[in-house]
Amino acid sequence: MSFDTDRSPSTEGAPHDVLARVVETIACGADGPPGVCLAVSHSDRVEWAARGVAQRFDDAGAVDDPAPMTLQTRSDLGSVTKLIATTTALMALVDAGELTLDTRLWEILPWIATAPCAAATIAQLLEHRAGLWEWWPLYLSSSDPATALRAAAKLPLRYRPDQARHYSDLGFMLLGAVVAAVGGRRLDDVVDELVLGPAGLSATRYGEPVGGAPVAASSTGDRIERRMIETGDPYPVIGNAGAFTGWREHVLVGEVNDGNAFHALDSIAGHAGLFSSATDLLRFGDAILAALAGSGLATPALVGRFLRAGADAGQGLGWRRWDLGPETEAWGHTGFPGVAVAIVPALGATVALVTNRLHVPGVPRATEPIWELALRAAHDHCRNR
Repeated sequence: MSFDTDRSPSTEGAPHDVLARVVETIACGADGPPGVCLAVSHSDRVEWAARGVAQRFDDAGAVDDPAPMTLQTRSDLGSVTKLIATTTALMALVDAGELTLDTRLWEILPWIATAPCAAATIAQLLEHRAGLWEWWPLYLSSSDPATALRAAAKLPLRYRPDQARHYSDLGFMLLGAVVAAVGGRRLDDVVDELVLGPAGLSATRYGEPVGGAPVAASSTGDRIERRMIETGDPYPVIGNAGAFTGWREHVLVGEVNDGNAFHALDSIAGHAGLFSSATDLLRFGDAILAALAGSGLATPALVGRFLRAGADAGQGLGWRRWDLGPETEAWGHTGFPGVAVAIVPALGATVALVTNRLHVPGVPRATEPIWELALRAAHDHCRNR
């Protein structure tokens, strides 16, 4: 299958009852997301189901006449940014011979030469095996992007490098700096040229949503990260949340949810910051499948190298892996606001899930369980068509 940047699979047959039942299950309960959209691209068709609304309440209470959740609803991607922006840009740069997977951070970022993580390789960072902290509230000490990145690099390593997988936002912040340095421009400009433009992702952008469709709300301000700092759960960070004067208290709509991206990195970061839609998530997956078939963002051999588990069965180079049965696996990523995308190469399918799971008054439902439910149901649907 050749990849055409103007290609958009037919929407014949959509919405679909099988997917609708899964969406109903995901949305049920008091802690269920107010809006859910599940979409599958398979055999040059898109089938989808959606229910609920993009925004249910604002600072004053219930929203009058709320917009429905749809394929075009814009949503903060959270950590799916790691995949679409940083990982795929690095894949393109490696394919072009601009760097290798064995390149070390200090070779690209001279200012990092004396930092504890200086010898980390691109591959180790993509596989989350460089030993960095999972998360740290860099914005407590600086709102300047360059200063924040240097602070991330100077933190002592939390783990011994290459001993185990420890998912790290900080590692992908530094990979974003690598992409910008090698590309010679701001990260968003490099990603536009290497990924978003070639893949035809017209509804995807850093920092704020592209216009033309409703925007899904996420959490009420920074309450989740503030609690993380105050309790030390799940990471024992050191910081005084009470001394920070920039906390957001309003319902976040069209603002990057991630605190480090928003408060310290101008909403353009290697780990978070993209807004997109279910339709563009499908287009991204189709672009990767096209590359695997020989026409797209990088050579099939290199894409296959990124889509191969290393020392950790669930992790490739920037891509997460889910086992769906004999000789069938899905590759993709999840995002904290309640979004996810994956390709299933054996079926030539892409699955996208967009929810506003953080847009609830109490404790939100976790992303991973609802994503695995959606992914497996979509897989079974494609196999049985």
